[in-house]
Amino acid sequence: MHHSKTLGALAISLIVILFMTTSFLVTAQTLLTPTPSPAADVGAMDNTSYLPYAKLNPTPTPTPSPTPQPTSTPQPTPIPTQPGQMVEVRGLWVSRFDWTSWNGADPNKIDEIVNNAAYAGFNVIYFQVRGEADAFYTPGLEPWSRRLTGTLGQNPGWDPLARLIEKAHAKGIQVHAYLNIYPVWAGCTPPPSNTVPQHLYHKLLAAHGSTNGKNNGLQWSQWGTQLCNDYLRATPASVYFDNHVIAVATDLVNRYQIDGIHLDHIRYGQSSASYDPVSNAAYEVEKDQYTREDWQRRQVNGTVYKFYTQVRPLKNNLWLSAAVWPIHADKWGWGATQGYHHYYQDSKAWVQGEYIDSISPMIYPGSFECPDDSFWTYSRWSTLVQDFQNERGSGLIVPGIGSGYCSFSEIEQRINRARELGTAGHAIFSYGGLVSNGYFDDLRNGPYAQPASVPQRPGS
Repeated sequence: MHHSKTLGALAISLIVILFMTTSFLVTAQTLLTPTPSPAADVGAMDNTSYLPYAKLNPTPTPTPSPTPQPTSTPQPTPIPTQPGQMVEVRGLWVSRFDWTSWNGADPNKIDEIVNNAAYAGFNVIYFQVRGEADAFYTPGLEPWSRRLTGTLGQNPGWDPLARLIEKAHAKGIQVHAYLNIYPVWAGCTPPPSNTVPQHLYHKLLAAHGSTNGKNNGLQWSQWGTQLCNDYLRATPASVYFDNHVIAVATDLVNRYQIDGIHLDHIRYGQSSASYDPVSNAAYEVEKDQYTREDWQRRQVNGTVYKFYTQVRPLKNNLWLSAAVWPIHADKWGWGATQGYHHYYQDSKAWVQGEYIDSISPMIYPGSFECPDDSFWTYSRWSTLVQDFQNERGSGLIVPGIGSGYCSFSEIEQRINRARELGTAGHAIFSYGGLVSNGYFDDLRNGPYAQPASVPQRPGS
């Protein structure tokens, strides 16, 4: 769920699987941007329903210490509803890379995932059902994932999501469908156009046209290049895209007994994005009201808001959550990339504005040293969790914890600290690391020795 990122002044390169994308701090430049082709869909850009971004309060200012310690009084751990039972989210991210390969997938892996999760004591599985505008469930509006058979659109003969729901619900575990939002396709080469249903890349091309051979419906850089450093990504300014991804989520809720929708990659691909023709034409209409950066935050906020108002009400107690950049804004002068400034992701606005139930800051490295000497120290983890917790409004914080530490104590101390700070729980990324390190027994006999129920969803 994470990709690599650059930590500015610290010059620390981190590879974060699936979630975090490559980004460099780029000096703002005023450059000419491509002109939309006649085929570009300029008329489909009504963003009037998009909410304003949340103002930073206070404005982040660097401090002398790179690792400040939390100072405010932690909130108490949630009160158990019955003797011997805790109330907290014990989430487990299961990405498509945890159990599939490039040429196929084994149904028995689904049983193994659920059995291990239940044995350890997890109560929520975030199961990836959409990685690159594809499906790990029976289509639907998007083609079968190529990781199930080796071929995009080929029926594997079984339904991974349906099987996981059946097994997990039998053991009392919630299943939240985890979707990559803006990624359209991994790499720079477009997907095949002959799948049924047709892949989103080609639908965006039909809706918005192309300029000099580049799909207008994808994210472009300031310099007119189509971004493809890890994924081809849809432009957040495309209302056609919004309608499509909302329809995908609606289809999931209507056909499967899922307990939640979990959003990932709900951000721009990098700080220089996006100057695609769709964005340029839409911003031209509103440039007197907003800076480009503020306007881009509104595009992402608006997509989240549509999930909350159009998908969440479809089922009683359906959760809406998101995995978010680990640093909202660098208040501490660490020199790190920031969700707010570099990816135009204002995740605090979502919880403060009450149009998401919970967010999960992805506070962990992409590769693990022994002992851990990465940027993501326990001290920084604690500082960041408290920052999100203190500014969450009425929403819930479910911080992310890495699974790849060579010592289980790194995981356990973060779980205990989350409880001290009064978060709604925590989520571990990801299943594969727990398997590699054999940590299911440690969880069962340690921090998960007491059973736990999932907290009540906000607004329920």
